[in-house]
Amino acid sequence: MNNYYDNILIKYVEEQKINYTIISNLSYYVENLSKHFLFAGGRIDFSNLNNNKFVKSDQRNISFDAANFIKKLIEEKKCSKDDVIIYIGDSLTENGYEFLGEDLLKIVPFLVNEIPQHHYLLSKDFKKIICISFENEIEFGEVSR
Repeated sequence: MNNYYDNILIKYVEEQKINYTIISNLSYYVENLSKHFLFAGGRIDFSNLNNNKFVKSDQRNISFDAANFIKKLIEEKKCSKDDVIIYIGDSLTENGYEFLGEDLLKIVPFLVNEIPQHHYLLSKDFKKIICISFENEIEFGEVSR
């Protein structure tokens, strides 16, 4: 059963004609998130990841800054438009969602403006992660293997 935030996200991606898959059971992704990424104080420890990038945004520009952050990651070839991305929220959305990287620039501004929670964008192979926090911090890192 979808809640309010899941419903508005689904409505938005359908209006934008974005392909997506709902992930109603997140246990596999949450388990692997904990397995592949170190946590410190309940948050991902980005200092232990490679190619980490960080931006502190102000409240008014968070959607613009998040979109630019992702655009730069794509330009620098740290992320690809062809990547399959798993979206996981930390409290308000009950489901996870699978999107293509090419759609992140359309989805991320909506997420940060309309769903007030931490946003995790995880590569399907669990090697890369982007976190957009409720405190307006945007971080990226890669696991070295």
